[in-house]
Amino acid sequence: MSHLSRTLPVKRAAHVYLVQDGKLLLVEERMDDGSIFYGLPGGKAHPGETLGDAAVRQVLVETGLTVTDLVFLSLLEGELLTGTRNECYANFGRFTATFSGELNPTDPEVVGIRWVPFAEVEMLVRYGPPPEIEERNPLIWVPTRDFVKGQPRAYYPI
Repeated sequence: MSHLSRTLPVKRAAHVYLVQDGKLLLVEERMDDGSIFYGLPGGKAHPGETLGDAAVRQVLVETGLTVTDLVFLSLLEGELLTGTRNECYANFGRFTATFSGELNPTDPEVVGIRWVPFAEVEMLVRYGPPPEIEERNPLIWVPTRDFVKGQPRAYYPI
């Protein structure tokens, strides 16, 4: 099958960089293999939902925090996980926002929430097998690496 004749499912997601006192808020989720995955608050957009609305909804469920005044920071897009059963075309928006409330996740997949110093964020990133797991794809973490270094770009092609 040629590149131009394929129809890929589209995955749209939004994540928010919440920063306080030089620390980034990360959620801890348990993967199917039992390992812990650290990620940004946020997640998949529902059909017809904007990335901004998805960010607000997902942050509330995953952290208990209400986010307002979203500011678009970057877009990561392109084919992801090519050649695996999870192959898709991804549009991942990244935002910053004002937040309020108390940490109180209601998402059953979230097993913890941590404010992580910028210098320690990349140490928590787990790359590697199995390669079909989107969250472990190093490309997903490039915008976050750049953000904590103070060098974010607006666009990240995959």
